[in-house]
This record gives sequence, C-alpha cells and structure tokens, in this order.
Amino acid sequence: MAGDPVVNPLQTKRDIAAVGTLLRSLVAEGRGEEAVDAAIAMLLQVCERNSELTLRLEQLRRERSGRRSEKIAAAQLALMLELVGETDDRETEGAEEGLDDLEGEGEKEGERQAKGRARRTRPPKHLPRDIVEHELPEAQQRCEDCGERLNRIGYDVSEQVEFVAAHFRVKEHRRAKYAYRCCKSGVRTAPGPDKLIDKGLPGTGLLAQVVVSKYNDHIPLNRQSGIYQREGVDIPVSTLCDWVGAVAEEMRPIVDLIRERMLDSYLVQTDSSGLKVLDRDDPEGVRKGTMWAYVGDRQWVYFEYAKTGAGADGPWQTLQGRQGYVQADAATVFDRLFNGQCAKAVEIGCFAHGRRKFYNLKDSDPRVAYPLQLIGKLYRVETIADARDLDAEARVELRRQRSTGLLERLHRWLVRTAAREPPESALYKACAYSLNQWEALTRFLEDGRVGLDNNHCELQIRSLAVGRKNYLHAGSDAGAERAAALYTVLRTCALHRVDPCSYLKDVLDKLAARWPSERMQQLLPDAWAAARAADPVNDQTTARTP
Repeated sequence: MAGDPVVNPLQTKRDIAAVGTLLRSLVAEGRGEEAVDAAIAMLLQVCERNSELTLRLEQLRRERSGRRSEKIAAAQLALMLELVGETDDRETEGAEEGLDDLEGEGEKEGERQAKGRARRTRPPKHLPRDIVEHELPEAQQRCEDCGERLNRIGYDVSEQVEFVAAHFRVKEHRRAKYAYRCCKSGVRTAPGPDKLIDKGLPGTGLLAQVVVSKYNDHIPLNRQSGIYQREGVDIPVSTLCDWVGAVAEEMRPIVDLIRERMLDSYLVQTDSSGLKVLDRDDPEGVRKGTMWAYVGDRQWVYFEYAKTGAGADGPWQTLQGRQGYVQADAATVFDRLFNGQCAKAVEIGCFAHGRRKFYNLKDSDPRVAYPLQLIGKLYRVETIADARDLDAEARVELRRQRSTGLLERLHRWLVRTAAREPPESALYKACAYSLNQWEALTRFLEDGRVGLDNNHCELQIRSLAVGRKNYLHAGSDAGAERAAALYTVLRTCALHRVDPCSYLKDVLDKLAARWPSERMQQLLPDAWAAARAADPVNDQTTARTP
C-alpha cells in the first residue's frame, strides 16, 4: 500500500528470533511476569496494526468497486470499535442498556424483508392475457391398452410475460360537412377534437410519453428522436423541445397549486443542486444555475430554478415569512430563515449530514466508530417505529424511551473528543458540526411528525441528478424553468403512487378542453388518484365539463 514501508522478510525473521531470545532470557532470570507483559504488549501492537491494515484494505476495495453507499458492514464496525476499545470503555458501559429487544426487533424485520425478497413474483393481474392451449397429439389421447379416448380433467397452467413493443397510431378525425341545398348559403362542419397545441401533430398520449421519458426515465430528446425514427416517424429534436415547453406551460396552474400545498405543509424540507445552462454570453458557453427543491409533508415536491445559488433567489424568497418547521442542512444560506431576517421558522437538523462527517473519517480514524454506532441505533429506533406503524404521539414516546439515552452518550462523547482535538483537525470539525447543530438535531424528540434527516428531499433531487448525467445541461434559463415545473409534477405523482403517463394524458385532455380554473384542485395528483379509484372507468365527458 502507498505510504507503507517495504517489509523485508529476512529482517522480520531476525526480529522474531530476537523477541524469542529476549523472552527466554527473562524467563531464565525468573522474571516470568515481565516476560508475559512484554509478550502481551507485542501481541496487542500486532493486533492493532492488523486491524488498521484491514480497514485500509476495505477502503481500497470500496474505492475500486466505486461504492457510494454509506452503510458500514458489521464486521468493519466491530474492527473499528476494537481499535478504540479502552479509550471508550467508559462511554460504552451501559450503551446497550434497554436495547436488547431493539436488536431483536431489528433482526425480525430484516428476516421479514429477506423472506419477502425470496418469493417468486407473479405477473400482475391487470395485464391482458392471451390464452394459448397446448393439446396432446391425437394418438396420445387414447389408452394404449383398450384404445378408449381419455377424459380431459383440467390444465396445468404456467405463465410467461411477453413484451409488445410500443408503436404509433394515427387518429384520423373526419369532421362531417353539410351544405345548404335550399339557399346555398354556405357549409356547416362538425367541431373537431380539442387540441393542446393548436394545429399540432401530437396527441396527449404522445406528449405525455415524451415528457415522462425525459424527466422520469432520463432519456434525452435527441435519443427519443432516434427511437422514433426507428419506428418510421421523423420528429426533429426542436419539435420535441416545443412540445415539452407547451406541456410545461399548460401544467403551470397545477404547479402553482403544488407550491401552495408545499408552503401550507406542517414540515418543509429543502435542499439544492446545480444545473448547467447554456449561455452564449458566458466565456465558457455554459454557466451553473441552481435547482432548489422543497418537499412539504413528504407529499408535495416543488422545484424552482434560480440563475444563482444565492439565498435571495431561492429559500429567502420562497419561504419568506414562514413560522413552521423547516428541515435542511447547516449551510449558512438557510440561516436567515431561522434568525428572523427572512422568516421565523423552526430549524430541524439533519442527522445524515452529521453522520457523514464521521463516516468520511472511518478509514483514517477508528475513533469515529463509536458515534457511528450510536447514530445507527437512533435510526434503528425509527425502523422499529415504522415496523410498528406508530402514530406521531406513540413515536415520540418511543423516542423518549430509547433515543434520549443514546443522544446523551453521543453528546458526552462529542464534548470530550472536541476538547482533546486541535481545532484544525477533521475530527474536531466533525464534532463541532454536530455540537453547533445540537438543538436542531434533537428537536425530533419533541414531535413525531418530523424525522431525523433531510434524506427524503435529497431523494427527490436524485431524479434530477440522474437526468442531468444524460442530458448534461438545459438549453436556456427558460428550459431550466420548464424542467423545474415538470419535475414538480412528476415527483409529486411519484409520492402519491400515481402512474405519470396516465395522469399526464388525462389531465392534458382536460386542460385542452378548457377545464374550469375553479376546479383545478381536482387535477392535483392526490385528488386525481382518489377520483380514479372511486370511478376507474375513464369518463371522457368530464373533460368537456364547462
């Protein structure tokens, strides 16, 4: 390994021989206890070195495999705790107190998940079925001895899932025309279909497919154009861009309603991510904008594009005047939301960010094993609460019983470790982050409706991050704003378990038919899903309701 001295096997053998000679001489002189102490000290040094090398090997394996997960294997955590054994004995005393049943419940939950994964998946019942009957040859349908015909007693049934490639269809709308025979004063023509794009080619199903393919399945428009060409339909990328823009504009009232629902939520989680935008005036031809994400009560996702990462273009404006809970990381851009300059919101900290500070040190400083273990137990309490399906009040009670002691031990360790470390060390900075945020980090003890971290918001941003790797950049600020609007709709659909294609097609049909603005809330994903569940037959006449 880089940085390790080269080991000379011959020298190692000489060192071992010298150690043997030393120990024998001590025993011969009657100093057996001293010989035992020396042997134990050397063994401990060897074990410590072995553990360090094992940790470094694990780090190299992870880097080589490209793993990004922050999970720690139980064996690796045990090695790290072993290295700091005597240092943290005082803290680990009683650390397991009252947690025996917690471990058991966690194992049972894991066993249930493992059993669930082992089951063989059957085809969904809603899929259309083609029945194919397989018959015995005529000669085999008779008894070999008497020749009598066999009686059919049933079927052995097996299932096979087949894929039928998507294809284009043309809807030819024929508008009947009538002429006046009596006075020849003109022609009367039947009304045509409602169109989202006036005189446009695409139907709402095709528009929904294009939008979902780009912003949900992360397929750039140039690739979609190539896919359609293989089907014999030539749709230029510029045309697809225009279609996406038209859909985003039509969905603007829905986006505005989702924003209102987010702002009215009990808990708002927020974070941001960069987005490259083409800019001819920039020397490099591209600049970096910011996509802000807000999640209200884990149900309403609102994306907002800003040209810069300044708070004035993001949370200071969007969350101005808020007084409820806001959960975010400890970035200074959020400070004005909590100190009264822009809002008087109540800050909820993010334990995932605090944990990450220690996780990044796990391969270089085994002392972080202890806080990682305690934070892991905090999350295990949440897993148990989820498994029991506890309401907010019961969850708070469980947290007070199980999490309070863990937090007290963690706080003592942070204070003691920070006092011993120089301010410039990485471990001191990791401890200082959690200590500075301690009040915000521990507010989850007061309210069962808030969680330990901001991961749910980061999960919504992941969809943007995956798409960004494929389409690389937005074509303009206007294009980035359209992307924000469509991500808002699609991610909110995902949280309500709504099929995005079906939702977009139906909603676009209704909007094209001039759906009344006072009933726009009925087109929000949750209300739409509830209406479909109550009346699964899609009554197209509702799209023409004045």
